[in-house]
Amino acid sequence: MKYLSMCIVLLFLSSCKTETENLLTNKDDYNKYLASSSSKTTSKYFELWNNKILPDSSQLMSFGIVGGEYNRYFQNTGDIQYLKKAEQVLEKAVTIAAIGKAGYYRALARNYISQHRFREAAQLADSARTIKSGVDETLGLMFDVNMELGNYDVAQKYLDSLKNMNDFGYLIRLSKWNDHKGDLATTIRFMEKAKEKAEDSKNKGLRLWAYTNLADYYGHAGRIEDSYRHYLKALALD
Repeated sequence: MKYLSMCIVLLFLSSCKTETENLLTNKDDYNKYLASSSSKTTSKYFELWNNKILPDSSQLMSFGIVGGEYNRYFQNTGDIQYLKKAEQVLEKAVTIAAIGKAGYYRALARNYISQHRFREAAQLADSARTIKSGVDETLGLMFDVNMELGNYDVAQKYLDSLKNMNDFGYLIRLSKWNDHKGDLATTIRFMEKAKEKAEDSKNKGLRLWAYTNLADYYGHAGRIEDSYRHYLKALALD
């Protein structure tokens, strides 16, 4: 929410370069989204599963659910304590998992990416790859972490192995790859295709991701009105 509000402010500053009567932003468009209540950092669902975790617990499902809830709290608040709590839970899950271990490796790797611990994330992604479960998810993770590490040739190989123009995950990574190459027009074209997939899915999280990233790319392209409109679409969702 704070990120989107800042983007609206930046767009306002950009629009100030035009004559006053041509100003793009209108406070009535976004003021209704700014008076929000504090994000909840607990729930009956969370407490139910968290109470199942004891010092010697082997309740693997509990670890996965609680780790996911902590990550959600981090996304909603930006408070690092929740990211660190998710890390602790996921590390325990990786230790005890016999089934579904690759998924826990990937979840912990993404947690490390959020902490900018990219080399550790790469090690976990490689561990997930050796298990050969959820192969495409692991390949996508390998692309992501190698892009963060600047291993662009390696990242491209993983991207090529994922090729599927009907997949949201592939399209957003293809967009990111073209952004890295400096081809903004192609970046936007693939991000627009990803947005269509997200809207067809009715998935709120994917739609938010698509709208905010596409708005960012539009801003870079000088398409301020399109950028503004997509940030408002995101604010309307969350």
